[in-house]
Amino acid sequence: MGRGYKQRATRVSVRYPAVLIEPDGCRVEVTILDVSSSGFRLETDAELLAGEEVRLQLPKLAPVRASIQWTRGREAGGTFLDAVDLWAARPLAPPPPRPRA
Repeated sequence: MGRGYKQRATRVSVRYPAVLIEPDGCRVEVTILDVSSSGFRLETDAELLAGEEVRLQLPKLAPVRASIQWTRGREAGGTFLDAVDLWAARPLAPPPPRPRA
């Protein structure tokens, strides 16, 4: 690894429905497209601002503070400011297919 290189956390592709809560309290529906222990990428019709501190609400999980790092069209990426229990989010994913009998 070169100097100054920071290894990126492993990202997992998902499609989680979520609510993004803006600083003014406005609630926006988003879809989380990928997630890691340190951040996420989402899709939304809302106009988000890089540098904005928001909260993300996933079903069955408490809201988590996050910071929007970049935006591009309908996508945005951010970092979690609070610890996130990705294991607790697992039930949101569809169950694996059952083996055929």
